[in-house]
Amino acid sequence: MVCVLVVEFLLLKHTPFFWDAITKSSRASWIYANGLTEFIVPTEYNSGHPPLWISLLAIFWTIFEKALWSSRLLLLIVNVGVAWQIVLFCKTNFLKTVSAFVVLIVCLEPTFIAQTTNLNNDMLLLFFTFLGLNSLIKSRTIFFTLALVGLLLVNLRGIYIVVSIALIHVIYVRLKLIESRKSIYISYLIAVFSFAVFCYFQYEKLGWFLISQNENYNAHRQSVGVKQVLINSIVYVKSFLEYGRFIIAIILLPLLIKYIKDKTNRDVKIDRVAIAFFVLAFVFFIGMVPFSNPFGDRYFMVCYLLAIVLLVNLMAHYDIAKKTVVYAVMVVMFITGHFWIYPATLSQSWDSSLAYLNSYTVEAKMERFINSSGIEPTEIGTRILLNAREFSEFKDISEADRYADFNINTNQFILLSNIDNQTKDDELNEIMTNWKLVKHYSQLGVFMSLYKRE
Repeated sequence: MVCVLVVEFLLLKHTPFFWDAITKSSRASWIYANGLTEFIVPTEYNSGHPPLWISLLAIFWTIFEKALWSSRLLLLIVNVGVAWQIVLFCKTNFLKTVSAFVVLIVCLEPTFIAQTTNLNNDMLLLFFTFLGLNSLIKSRTIFFTLALVGLLLVNLRGIYIVVSIALIHVIYVRLKLIESRKSIYISYLIAVFSFAVFCYFQYEKLGWFLISQNENYNAHRQSVGVKQVLINSIVYVKSFLEYGRFIIAIILLPLLIKYIKDKTNRDVKIDRVAIAFFVLAFVFFIGMVPFSNPFGDRYFMVCYLLAIVLLVNLMAHYDIAKKTVVYAVMVVMFITGHFWIYPATLSQSWDSSLAYLNSYTVEAKMERFINSSGIEPTEIGTRILLNAREFSEFKDISEADRYADFNINTNQFILLSNIDNQTKDDELNEIMTNWKLVKHYSQLGVFMSLYKRE
């Protein structure tokens, strides 16, 4: 598995930051530019998330150089750490009859694979999540403390995960699924204290903490009405079924119902994994669905991985016939999941499958055409993040090379792509129907189209 991750690093070492990861690069660039003397970035860049990941990026740039390869070297190290923790979790929680090779199927989960290629903070969050679960089960106080502190300093979603782990801890102890050691409770105090220190320094410097005063991010922290809660609930369930994961639900649900009903035939390992899955899924639901922040599939990676482990255990527990065939179907579904492409009018979690990697080839072809046609980028309106290359690729962009802001009323040309989730349906329909298509490139479902006003 480590060899695969190393090969992935070598193949993608010059691949730019993508989507939300670009904002992480911009914040890390601010820390880097200030010589690592400040780790709390100004409000104009700050979304409220703690700075551990962006600080590590800035540190790696300082040690090596500010380059894509050094950023991906950090990601490689984190990826290896995550793989190590997943292997340990499976080793501890797989039933004895489950082959060790099945862990490879767990690691084929599409969103997990995609995130090993994405320079965002989700893999670091996943590392601390599994470190926390493994340390809790083994009662390793020092590592448990490190995990909780790390979770709270990587991302605000770490708060949900720490709350989940605390609930899991209580249930495990109550059901006697782990040994109870009083010393491990100190870890919670240390973690909360560390997070409080961060909040204090952020408040001292910026006058706020947690809820950003940057209007671009503040709008994502608002509560929503009943209609939007229902929509968010559907999106939440859809996230668990996308990219081939529906096969897990189809096989898991009947086995899980049978296991719950059969109270006389229980297994500690199955109980531990099932409790972890349901608690995390419930806390994520309660913590995200009632709010306006759009969430992506990558937010729930740990749930997908736990669901696969749970399914594997239940199949072994009931000695399901033709397990090899089931595993083969799962592998096929996970691999083909990377080719799930929705129509342009539907939003898609592009950083949750490897499909997004096709955008770089399509983008390069389109820009070669634009350069050869004599059209100035300043004449082209777009919402694709082409002007963010200072942070996505570490390239300087002159004013003449910058694209115009998207404005359907004033742009002479419009550049569309399905990797942009911000363009509204009526805008897409207007352009595709009433504008002239100048050039179109696509690769495995990812497209870019240049339109000219008639």
